[in-house]
Amino acid sequence: MKLRRLCAIAFVPALYLTSINLHAEQLGQYGNTWDVQEQDAIDMIKGRLGEMEKKGDLSKYWNNYRDKQLAGLENPKPLAGIEAVVEPQIRMYDPTYTYAETVKDHLGNILVPAGTKINPLDYISLSKAIIFIDGRDPKQLAYAKQRTEEHPRDKVILVAGSFLKLNREWGRPVYFDQQGILTKKFGIERVPAVITQKGRQLQIEELKL
Repeated sequence: MKLRRLCAIAFVPALYLTSINLHAEQLGQYGNTWDVQEQDAIDMIKGRLGEMEKKGDLSKYWNNYRDKQLAGLENPKPLAGIEAVVEPQIRMYDPTYTYAETVKDHLGNILVPAGTKINPLDYISLSKAIIFIDGRDPKQLAYAKQRTEEHPRDKVILVAGSFLKLNREWGRPVYFDQQGILTKKFGIERVPAVITQKGRQLQIEELKL
């Protein structure tokens, strides 16, 4: 029943358009007229779905859709522009944010004056390492696996490869940087890269394995 409802919703716009009959204007002429006989939209949808079910097209469509979605989850598209580390390096990242405009509440009271600088690390700490790797590289996989076994709180984030496969194999959560949000924010262009907190800044270490 759920599939039928979903299909009905998807077909409504197209079927509605095809069900509209337009009267031709006959300027200056008279002729016989008849009431417009339109098939009920719901009956039409049911009929179309019934035909698809009989032909096997409906189940084929949803099976193909399901398979594509699962394939995308199992093997997400690798992030563009991320390469393997050639030379190890360490750099610092300052997460301090400066408010360009004054922030007010709904009554007009000032909450944060313009120019205020806030460092999130003054209020919360990064108690674990964040490890970015290419899940297709055996060396990077071995490094991340060993590190998280020694430090279970550390988090592994893939820039390529199947995080679902690693979830099953390792028995713990592995993540994927969807749309490259984190790598863009921290300017990560090479992996493996490990983020840790150093005082009021974040240290980003690129490792040559």
